[in-house]
Amino acid sequence: MAFLKYLFLICGLWGVSSCGVGTLYGPSYYEDTNLGEGLLRVTFKGGYHPATGELCLLRCAEVCLEAGFSYFEVVDSESGSSLEGHGSTYPFDQHYPARDRFMDDVPFVSKTIRMLKAKSENNFVYTAKEIKTSLRRKYEVK
Repeated sequence: MAFLKYLFLICGLWGVSSCGVGTLYGPSYYEDTNLGEGLLRVTFKGGYHPATGELCLLRCAEVCLEAGFSYFEVVDSESGSSLEGHGSTYPFDQHYPARDRFMDDVPFVSKTIRMLKAKSENNFVYTAKEIKTSLRRKYEVK
């Protein structure tokens, strides 16, 4: 009996402690696709519309710094949203195929970036460290 109380206590503490644990991106996700030397496509999907673009830009800065570059320029950008449907979790709904699926509006932003070691004089470039610092400050991430 004492073992079960101990087990429930540990499980409860683990559950409570994990509630606040997560990433900056939350339930959203990103995908990085290498398109060639110094060229990368970053796609961020999820969150809410105003923040999605900034979180994609933050991810661009992160991958740029991780790859050893200091600057990047956005050479192509695409944004929008997609509707994703999912079935009901109610057990009785499985017997009614004509019921509508629940729909979620999921925003996405894709940016193709060219990573640079030196600042370009011809094009507008972002300083990766500044973008990372300012957006992490804005979203209160250490």
